[in-house]
Amino acid sequence: YRYWRCLDDKLSDDELRECFTEDVVGDYGMPGWQANGREELLRWLTPERRPEMQLSHGGHNSEVYLLDASTARGHFRLHDWVAVDGRTTMRGFGRYDVRFAKQAGVWRICRIDLRYQYREEHHLFVDNVNVGFGEVSHLKR
Repeated sequence: YRYWRCLDDKLSDDELRECFTEDVVGDYGMPGWQANGREELLRWLTPERRPEMQLSHGGHNSEVYLLDASTARGHFRLHDWVAVDGRTTMRGFGRYDVRFAKQAGVWRICRIDLRYQYREEHHLFVDNVNVGFGEVSHLKR
């Protein structure tokens, strides 16, 4: 699943951008964890691709339904693990509900919703600064 590969392997904005339609809507199931439009979603995802962060997004049990020649819907189980400098800061599991649109022969995500069923945070402090998953300050409020 290209989206997770782009996040986990910290690929370029250009490659990640190709995963989404211009008008994509992202809702990650937590207060303030929403984005409308491709550029806003890319800004929201940028901190996850910092060099010191190690990410592992495991997608399982995929079900994808072709609704017509240019739209599809998929359900994916997620196991998510985030570490900073080798220390776990967050892990959890949940379910993605994703809608796809085919544009110019390429399938892209037009809506992505994540609902965690279990999520744990491990706050990591360096010199009294929270560098783990505390308040997500980069989100648009």
